[in-house]
Amino acid sequence: MNRWKIGTSLALVVGILLTLGIVLYVGAGSLATAVAAIGWGGFLLYALYSILVFIPLGVAWWAVAPGMPLGRAKDFIWGRLMRESASDVLPFSTVGGLLVGVRCVGQRGVGEALVVGSLIVDLTTEMAAQLLYTLFGAAMLAATLSHLSGAKSVLLTTGVSVLAGGAVLTSFVALQSKSIDFLGMMAARWLKDTRARTDAIRAVLADVYAQPGRLFAGFALHALSWVGSGVGSWIALDLLGAHMPLWQVLTLESLMSAVKSVAFMTPGGLGFQEGAYVLVAPLFGLTPETALALSLLKRAKDIAIGAPSLLAWQALEGRKLVASVSEAGAEQ
Repeated sequence: MNRWKIGTSLALVVGILLTLGIVLYVGAGSLATAVAAIGWGGFLLYALYSILVFIPLGVAWWAVAPGMPLGRAKDFIWGRLMRESASDVLPFSTVGGLLVGVRCVGQRGVGEALVVGSLIVDLTTEMAAQLLYTLFGAAMLAATLSHLSGAKSVLLTTGVSVLAGGAVLTSFVALQSKSIDFLGMMAARWLKDTRARTDAIRAVLADVYAQPGRLFAGFALHALSWVGSGVGSWIALDLLGAHMPLWQVLTLESLMSAVKSVAFMTPGGLGFQEGAYVLVAPLFGLTPETALALSLLKRAKDIAIGAPSLLAWQALEGRKLVASVSEAGAEQ
């Protein structure tokens, strides 16, 4: 029992140190400077607004989970928050964040097949909504700023991203069943009943895809979330003193979302996001300094939201582990 408590405590300490390490890696001084530029009150407003965006994101996941009552939407909101926190704060890729999100929702009593199957559909609707968002940005850039130097190269890059995104989305949908079979075959070495598990996940997929209303709801909520995230950047820029029309900020952010999706294997898109802002933002009248400040504000916001969320998750994991060990000891 004591050994388990010690192990749990060590895991919590490691989680804290890891979080602090990422803050230092990004640059604590740079983050503090970015926050100071809008003041702590402005940063709190920006962070609180950003938390609200997780509501439609989580509800979008819940919408494609058949049989889940509305009261369970909060479990999927929590899972989505943890998914983003792990991807943005910890040195995980997007794939690592997905695994954390699955675990968090599963711990709330949602069945494995439903969690995994609904996540696959949620990713599909999210990619479709992002593709539409990027197309909006490309169209707005072509219609209003194509005459500017550098706009053509950005449009070309965006066009390639849209084509690649469309190909990925099509392949993702077409190969879902085969991918599940492949993963089940690979996992058979370590897990039992993989055939039954993969069959259950396929059944969930078939159930959701037979309900177009659920698919549309997930797509619409993700589209709303992409716009909501862009509004958050508009708020941050306004607090920085860079007053831009909302449509311009949404155009910029739609292009940035494409950049971040390309860098999905990099934790938080480190480096890619900053470089893209510095290169693209001047097309919209932003100085490189303001663009970099916005990027750093996003980093600071991600850490301000993600770090406490991950620490809370670590504490919950530890308490459940200790409780399970205590129950096992009592049974013996």
